[in-house]
Amino acid sequence: MGPRPMSGIQSEAGKARGRPGQPSSAGYLTNGSNAKSAMTHTTSADGSSNSSGHQVLQTSATAWLYQHDGSPEDDDWLHQPEAKTVAPNGTLPYLRTHICNGRGMLNVSTLLVLLLAIMMLFAGYPLLSVYFFYRERPVKTGFGLGGSNGTGQVPSFDKGFFQLIDADTPSSAYNWANPIDSASYHLVFSDEFEVDGRTFWPGDDPFWEAVDLHYWVTGDYEWYSPEAVNTSHGFLNIWMEEMTNHNLNFRSGMVQSWNKFCFQGGYIETSIILPGSHSSEGFWPAAWLLGNLGRAGYAGTTQGMWPYSYKSCDVGTLANQTVPDKSGPEAAINAHGLYSAAYDHKLSFLEGQRLSACTCQGEDHPGPSVSIGRSAPELDIIEAQVNSGHGGASQSLQVAPFDANYSWNQEISTLHQTDSVFNSYTGGIYQEAVSGVSPIPDAAYSLSGGKPTTFGVFYEPDWTGDGSGSVTWYIDGVPRWTLPGKALGPNPATEIGQRIIPTEPLSIVLNLALSDGFQRVKWDGLPFPASLKFDYVRVYQKDGQQDRISCDPDDHPTAKYIHDHLDVYMNPNYTVFPQDKY
Repeated sequence: MGPRPMSGIQSEAGKARGRPGQPSSAGYLTNGSNAKSAMTHTTSADGSSNSSGHQVLQTSATAWLYQHDGSPEDDDWLHQPEAKTVAPNGTLPYLRTHICNGRGMLNVSTLLVLLLAIMMLFAGYPLLSVYFFYRERPVKTGFGLGGSNGTGQVPSFDKGFFQLIDADTPSSAYNWANPIDSASYHLVFSDEFEVDGRTFWPGDDPFWEAVDLHYWVTGDYEWYSPEAVNTSHGFLNIWMEEMTNHNLNFRSGMVQSWNKFCFQGGYIETSIILPGSHSSEGFWPAAWLLGNLGRAGYAGTTQGMWPYSYKSCDVGTLANQTVPDKSGPEAAINAHGLYSAAYDHKLSFLEGQRLSACTCQGEDHPGPSVSIGRSAPELDIIEAQVNSGHGGASQSLQVAPFDANYSWNQEISTLHQTDSVFNSYTGGIYQEAVSGVSPIPDAAYSLSGGKPTTFGVFYEPDWTGDGSGSVTWYIDGVPRWTLPGKALGPNPATEIGQRIIPTEPLSIVLNLALSDGFQRVKWDGLPFPASLKFDYVRVYQKDGQQDRISCDPDDHPTAKYIHDHLDVYMNPNYTVFPQDKY
């Protein structure tokens, strides 16, 4: 038999470590000559060594792993921390550790090129395309705001600025001269309604939206639906029809520019054909303005906001205009207005101004400061009614808090025409009506001639809060009556301060209602269907002054507050503001 493999023999060192067949590494850590000798030893069949004087050592493949005589190896220079430029034999270059070598500079340059390319792609190119390569592009290919919408209306653009002036507005209407002081005003917004087939469902139109709700706060008989509003033959049409809708017997429409277009001060004019005839008693056509912090038909937004226009911190901001224990002021608990007896002679049933100048720091308030009272005032361009066979235009500012017995200062107000009068209705428990009434031409009604008649209101906000503002109402371009801000001055009897000619951004509301709350409805004389037609809406502001046409101006912000309470502004089923939620 030939020699047995050495792997079958267990060394003494292997026994000592308790690992059979595994020689101790100590047995191989010999000098170089002994290692070579050990590799040449063999063992005979009887186990004797063929080299005298040396112990027979195992030889296997693992032995090669542990051979080292302590001398440097060829690649040791690669693992030395000292910086060298070449290998010891002078052939291989050593990589420098300093960044400023050729390879480092190449890496950094590559990263910079990539960074600049990304910046050019996402920032440089868009900027260059706007400022150097801009050209007018068709907008009918887009959808939504700024493009073609579901109504067919396409607003104009000019180098990125949204155009609020309708292209169909005649150039002769681009300016307005105030007939009272001859001051010049320029057009800042117009809608001529010349495009047929426009609709006003949410998202349809950039300027207007028709609501879908019951306007229960005034006891209306109709349901407002976007289906009742469209454009045709150059008019915005609001149709009143006798039909069952949401358990009500009539359907009509309300269009509003809430949170889309607002303005602060200036002159607004609309041309209207009124529904029915000059003898049809019961329709309630209206064009009016409301502060953007309130949304018409959404009672949760107007509670504690309408019709306040007040920036003082006093009893006028409190519920019922009384001190907390209801002991006074005397004029608030013992009122003698036209209808006070029906309400136990209480002056006010309002819940108090929700966002008053009494707000504490950190409390819910739209700003810009908690010391500035905020609200949703109402300014009426026209509310039309029919009495004794002729129409009358009620043109009003609704205010709160109230004067004693709702008696505002008529003595310093001006009736410009002999057939205009102050309204005998001056208010009730929910509003003080600062109002004048003027005759409406019979031909303004659709069944009595159908001639478009213009109604307008000019107002200068009371920016200083000292009664310096004013309001003037117009019919067919003729001033009818003027309310100076000082007519709403402090009232010692009710212990309140100056009421303000509105400084809030105001949105536009156009609607056709039916309610005994405005005038007694005489059903036999009402024709159905009936339509309220608007030929145009135009807004002007004074030359030489900054245009104020934002719904979210810096001096009266609304956007963040609306966003923070969005459910109240989007859900008409809130009947009160949810104080427990906010």
